[in-house]
Formats: sequence, structure tokens, C-alpha cells
Amino acid sequence: MSPMSGEEQKQQAIDVHSDQSALFAQRYEEIAQDPYRNCFTYSRKRLNEWLDRFMPADGHGVRLLDVGCGTGYHLARYRDRGFEISGVDGSADMLTHARTANPGIDFKQADVDHLPYPDASFDLVLSVEVYRYLPDIGPCTREIARVLKPGGVALVTTAPPLQANAYPLVNRVTSAMKVGELTRLRQFFQSSGELRRAFGAAGFARTELHGVYGGPMVWFERVAPGLMKPLLKAWEPLDALTADAPVLKHLSNMYLVHAVR
Repeated sequence: MSPMSGEEQKQQAIDVHSDQSALFAQRYEEIAQDPYRNCFTYSRKRLNEWLDRFMPADGHGVRLLDVGCGTGYHLARYRDRGFEISGVDGSADMLTHARTANPGIDFKQADVDHLPYPDASFDLVLSVEVYRYLPDIGPCTREIARVLKPGGVALVTTAPPLQANAYPLVNRVTSAMKVGELTRLRQFFQSSGELRRAFGAAGFARTELHGVYGGPMVWFERVAPGLMKPLLKAWEPLDALTADAPVLKHLSNMYLVHAVR
């Protein structure tokens, strides 16, 4: 069997996420119920705290686009702050959940490499957990730069190749064996150098990388899921100190790219 093309890999990721759309909607609802419920809810708690560092407290007059918006969870967080919000996703099923939960928001089904908006349309672009499914991050990065106004900000999460939880190695095995739900998808892990080159080539004037959260807690979840709440609460203070440290951030489980156009 010949290897899949980049477009086929992107479409496979959309199809799998479509199949899991109800599960994702449920998992995002759990964050509000208990952010220490499991590693997923904890990771989003940490990400939300990082995003809020760069988001204006008052969003009135600020146009925000979420690229790969999924069920619309992140847009819902900023809607009440007055942002003028739009969302794009490749999955019709994900957008069904997004529209149901967020009536009145501008959602479009589109390829993240071909955003359906004019140049310089937005002040902020957010993209969470999209780059890990892109064989080539260049086209999407250029599109994000294109739709941003001069001086606009991009906030993009990516997956480092040297994670403390060893997920890149796990994904190499599971994707080859076609096992698991999302883990059977081939995923892509961008180094700090690759990210800086891609954002620089797209026209961003400044690019910073931050480590969002780290540690091997996912392995504890596999063997002792009932203990995750106390374990994550105990781990969080150390995680907050180390995840974005100058060297250790490259061992974190998630980068947040903060880039200024």
C-alpha cells in the first residue's frame, strides 16, 4: 500500500474527529465540572490560563478567528468578553456541535490551508491542536498571517517532538499498528526551530514559544485513573514552575506559539 498524501492524511484526521465529535463535546463540558478530572481536562485548564495571558480582558472591537474550532469550546469562552468571533473547521459534525452551543457565531466549514476570509480581517487568530495533524504547517501558517491585520496576534498550539510523556514515540507505534481512537492517526511534531522558521517565512515579526504543561501524568492515568485528581493537584505547582522554563519547555507536552504579525 502506498503512503497517504498530505491531503489524504488531513482528510483522515477530519474524518476521525468527526466520528469523535460527540466525545469531544462531552470532554470539553467536563472541564467546567472538574478541571482535575483527567489529563485532558487538566491540559485544557493550563492552556486556558496561558491563552488568557495574551487575550485582552475586554474583547469589544476585537475580531477573533478560531482556526480548527472543533466544538467551539474556546470561542464560547471569549464570546462573553465581547469579541467579534468567527470559527473555521473541516468537520461538519464538529461544527454542528459548535453551532448548537454557540448560536449567532459565524462558523464556516473550510480547509485550514485556505481560509475563507479577506486579507487583514482579524486582530487575533487562535488555533488549538491543529498543527499536530498537518504534514506541512507552512500553508496554514501563511493563511493565518494573511488574514491577520498588521500587528495582529496568532496563538497556536503545537506538539513538541521531545515530550516528557513520550507521546511522539507512542504515536509512531500506534499509527503504524492502526490502533486506538485518535492515537491511530499519524501525528506531526514540530521543533522550536521548525516553528520559528515557518512563522518567520509567513511574515511574522516576532515569535515566542511557551511550554504549556508537562510531565508523564498520562501514564499514571493509565494505571490509576481514580487517583488523578489528587495527583494532578499535587503536580500542578511544580508544573507551573517547570513547563515554561528555558530548557524544560522543549520537553513539555504542548507548545503555545505567540506570534505577532
